[in-house]
Amino acid sequence: MVTNARAWTAAVVFLALCSAGCPDGTGSAAAPEFDAARAWKGLVHQVEIGPRPSGSEGNETCRAWIESELRAAGLEPRRETFTSPTPAGEVTFTNVWAELPGTDQKAGRLVMGSHFDTKRYSYRFIGANDGASSTAVLIEIARVLAAGPKRSITYRFVFFDGEEAVRPEWAGEDNTYGSRHHAQKLKQDGLVESVRAFVLLDMVGDKDLKLTRDLNSDRKFVEIFFGAARRIGLGKHVDGPALDVRDDHLPFMAARIRSIDLIDFEYGPHNTWWHTEKDVLENTSQESLSVIGRITLAGLADLEAALGAH
Repeated sequence: MVTNARAWTAAVVFLALCSAGCPDGTGSAAAPEFDAARAWKGLVHQVEIGPRPSGSEGNETCRAWIESELRAAGLEPRRETFTSPTPAGEVTFTNVWAELPGTDQKAGRLVMGSHFDTKRYSYRFIGANDGASSTAVLIEIARVLAAGPKRSITYRFVFFDGEEAVRPEWAGEDNTYGSRHHAQKLKQDGLVESVRAFVLLDMVGDKDLKLTRDLNSDRKFVEIFFGAARRIGLGKHVDGPALDVRDDHLPFMAARIRSIDLIDFEYGPHNTWWHTEKDVLENTSQESLSVIGRITLAGLADLEAALGAH
């Protein structure tokens, strides 16, 4: 088992390196680099919008901004609106998604996601880390991939509404409204089999960024992304605590789609800033957005190679 694992990892790294330019001079041109300053500007903009809980004016303002950013990147955003019962009554949710078509339909899809809604509280909760950071990063990743070399695999970028529970704590189906709906829609449209992987980003703006080793995520995917981080010199930002994370990847896993959640679930001392007034701009950083952007892009290259989708 050890030998096979080492051989598999070595093959992944070799293929990824070749995709960036093999020794014989072949390989596509390098993709544009992740622009952390632009991602940071996106995070700041969401914070300036204010609270963004599902069904609110702030939520719609944020959604319209996401759509404008996707259009600026050359992508065509689509809305996915639905109504669901919640402990607070019926709420209308709207996801936003866009696809970057690949060159080979047989290569399938790689879906990436982030939630943009914020938790409902009586106080002004703005979710600089929990919601804004991953949304800003995913928009920038979509921009980089859209501007880069053509890929065989199709990318779908989904911005979920309604990840947060209406009640103070998660219970039953009071959570992941948007991701559950999108996963179900993939089933209804007969597209589940085409989805090779789902990559979720959440809570990635912490100044002291160290990605959690999520016990629900696909183990090989975790090794691919964490291995990519080590390969590009960012290993200190991975291998955080092993935790059972409940997030928007669970509905995709339920649909038998291999998934990973890239998340730092230790926000503040002993996670004391999560879902509190402490989740503000001052407790996030542009450098962390740069780190997660570079790790994600390196990991995607390795993941594509492992899936045979280059």
